[in-house]
Amino acid sequence: MAGRSRRRIFVAVGTLAAAVVAAVAAIIYAGEYPVFNVPGVLAARQTILGDDEESARRHFYENHPDEKPLNWRIAQKAVEYHERRPMGKFVLHKNDCSDFTDSIVDEALGYGARDGRASEEHIAMTNRLLWDVLVWDGVEPLLPGDVVSVRHSPWYAPDPESCSHVGIIGSDGMVYDWTKLISWEKPRYGRNTVEWFTKNSPAPGNVWIWRLRPRYRYMVDALPDAPEGS
Repeated sequence: MAGRSRRRIFVAVGTLAAAVVAAVAAIIYAGEYPVFNVPGVLAARQTILGDDEESARRHFYENHPDEKPLNWRIAQKAVEYHERRPMGKFVLHKNDCSDFTDSIVDEALGYGARDGRASEEHIAMTNRLLWDVLVWDGVEPLLPGDVVSVRHSPWYAPDPESCSHVGIIGSDGMVYDWTKLISWEKPRYGRNTVEWFTKNSPAPGNVWIWRLRPRYRYMVDALPDAPEGS
């Protein structure tokens, strides 16, 4: 808010300049992209000036009329992982639910899952500039390929000491995840509704959506190269 006040003072010298800056401020701070302050998230429900969804969508359908947006590759890969079951041994914080989603995203976007690169590092999900992060209100439609992070896992009763959980919206609209409880002999590949997956994390503030930014989703810009050595 202080930044906006400084801008208003600065442009008071000219009516035209004031109108331009006011329009810019409206794009950044209002409308479709209100800003939330979420600990641990660089940008929540916030767009970068010029990263316009409507123009990106028009560009895509004009230049890629027979294709689907890039988020669909993530969604389809989630279904494939569920069917192929490639994750191996479940190890919390080393090979767990987040590694499942991160591997899906890396493979779908062409970077390759870390096991195929003989690496311990993921690529796409660690590059925050690729993603818009939304605090989900429980109403806004989710997109195929959205990564859904919930404060409390749906697989057991909420516990303030527990870690969060994550899955991906598949091409069929279901949430795909991979997890293991101590009481289970083997980890499970889940396929469930959004309602079930978020049941222990009621809005607001308990569900975050990681969504590929429009410029990448609609192929306006090419994805950045993987970091050297990854």
